[in-house]
Amino acid sequence: MLLFGMIKIRKRGRNMGRQELTINLSDDILEEIKKYKKARHMKSMDDTVAELIKYALTLPPYFKDFDWENAETKADEEIVSGKVKSFDSVEDFISNLKK
Repeated sequence: MLLFGMIKIRKRGRNMGRQELTINLSDDILEEIKKYKKARHMKSMDDTVAELIKYALTLPPYFKDFDWENAETKADEEIVSGKVKSFDSVEDFISNLKK
């Protein structure tokens, strides 16, 4: 069995090609996983977590390394300070992009 902080990995069987992974998660992260499971109509938490891990491992480096929390904070600050624009149509929006 390998231990990495709050994660335990244990090989089950010799040639099963699977390992058991035990992760201690906060309640809020677990709730997000449950929401994802429900939205995707998945049957088991094991399959849900495996899908999320596989997805996270296939993200391009840009998305893995980007400081999303900082970007969200800056966006929130700009919204509060009124640095936003609204448009009546897609055409108006595209026209503004071309300026």
